[in-house]
Amino acid sequence: MIVASHQADLLPYSGFWYKMAKADLFDLKIFDQFVDRGYQRRVRMRGAWASMPVLGNPKYIPINEVRIDPVESPKALAKLIHGRYVGSRNWDKYGPMFEDAVKSIRTDRLWHFNVELILLVRDVLGIRTPLSMSVPTEGRGSVGLVSVLKTYGSPTYLSGNGARAYMGDCREFDEAGIRVIWSPHAPVTGDSILSVLMDHEDPLQVVLAEHEEGTS
Repeated sequence: MIVASHQADLLPYSGFWYKMAKADLFDLKIFDQFVDRGYQRRVRMRGAWASMPVLGNPKYIPINEVRIDPVESPKALAKLIHGRYVGSRNWDKYGPMFEDAVKSIRTDRLWHFNVELILLVRDVLGIRTPLSMSVPTEGRGSVGLVSVLKTYGSPTYLSGNGARAYMGDCREFDEAGIRVIWSPHAPVTGDSILSVLMDHEDPLQVVLAEHEEGTS
């Protein structure tokens, strides 16, 4: 079984969806520490940051505890989506859908808001991979991730290349009998998945694009 994992980010870029499409199970890490300037609350749209307003000063708390205004925060994001993408090639097909979806989500939790949009994008792309949310039983970083993967037996773990910084030589994974493979995804943009949906005739084909063998 191939398992992939990632934080429940805000409308994340295509590499997130590549891992989901290629995995047998996708684990959403909503118990990781929130990063104020991280991708849990912001993403690039048309090359510029688009941020989801959050309440208070949520430092040093888990992602699942970060709160948003259930009315004003979605309205602000919907306005950003309209401003960045109206007039795009596929705006009529996807724009109103995402504006309405964003404004219709009623929750005061950032993670819940993001997961609702992740489910929508998964359906739009035609990805059928089931999602899960597991609580690490020990440690953080690689140790915490290994503890989650152990709950699924000893799967193969599909990782994004950005994780190399904290996964290092993957010693913890090897010791747990977990094989690590690195994503060969070749993104056409570092923008939100919305840019792929708005600009391309076959968004899933863009999501599944890979580097040629021997390149990175």
